[in-house]
Amino acid sequence: MPFCPLLLSVFLTLLTNPFVIPFEDKQNLTREDVSHIQSLLRKQDVNSTLEKLYMQKIGVFFELKPLGEFEGRINRCMQQVLIDPLRGQYPETNLVKINKGGKHCFVVSCPLGNKYPPLLQSLIEGLKEIGFDGHIYYRIGGVPNPTGQEAKWAGVPYAFKIFMMMEAHNLGFDKIIWLDSALFPFKDPLPLFERIEKEGSFLLHRSHPRSSILPSTLLSIETLTGVDLTESPHVRMWVFGLDAGAPWAKKFFRDYTEMVRLGFPFISCFPEEYVLSGLVKKYAKHFPALQDPTLVPKQGYGKVVKTHDGDSENFWRAKEEGYMFVVRGH
Repeated sequence: MPFCPLLLSVFLTLLTNPFVIPFEDKQNLTREDVSHIQSLLRKQDVNSTLEKLYMQKIGVFFELKPLGEFEGRINRCMQQVLIDPLRGQYPETNLVKINKGGKHCFVVSCPLGNKYPPLLQSLIEGLKEIGFDGHIYYRIGGVPNPTGQEAKWAGVPYAFKIFMMMEAHNLGFDKIIWLDSALFPFKDPLPLFERIEKEGSFLLHRSHPRSSILPSTLLSIETLTGVDLTESPHVRMWVFGLDAGAPWAKKFFRDYTEMVRLGFPFISCFPEEYVLSGLVKKYAKHFPALQDPTLVPKQGYGKVVKTHDGDSENFWRAKEEGYMFVVRGH
């Protein structure tokens, strides 16, 4: 029987999102709500769904990464610490003015109780020291909930990144860049925002890592976006920015939220990156950086970010070589 994208799309809408939790839509979340969300996430079983899909390798002529790697990635948000009253750790949300402030805003988020909060705080200090003028909106623990419906999708792996950007837009910012909390700045990142001013977006990309996505996941993304991921650049989410005030960005956010609602497109080793790779390609005319060959790993991300490196000598060499950001070990 020939493959029918329309039938698959209808079928996907009938499936139950394996990540969704039974939490009613609510705009303002209390600590009790966050605690309840966390307990619901701990009870959620996505591995049984993953195992069934993992066995469906029809048409795959390459080796997939081990099942355990898929399990580790798609369970990451299920196991994250959102709140920990026993240790006196509660969600923290803040909008910080960096130096003179301004219209440019970074967004960052991390869970509680691990090595990420200190990395996030040092990232803020680093931005201050290099002279960046703008804001940084961050969360430590808790869940982003920009329209009041996203809390029930807190378990969708890494979906929070775009939801954080939506929250920053709700605060009045248009030029917004997501940063990984493991990044550390060596140079004023104003040129990234200038690029968004000029082109409407900014991103990093590499070639398609095909062993990290299940055939069913690949097919679902391609059906929903109309994009052949195997022929498209793979978006890296260490740094990702756009003009959230542009009319097309509203459609982009809407399409992204629909993918989160379905859940299945996020079953991979790089959950949000594959989904965004499909959406970015769908909106390719608004992402000129897709055509920029300097924004791929082998060429150093155009002096934006260097690969993981715990060696202090190489860490500081990256500064000497002119990198804007370096990814610290985490």
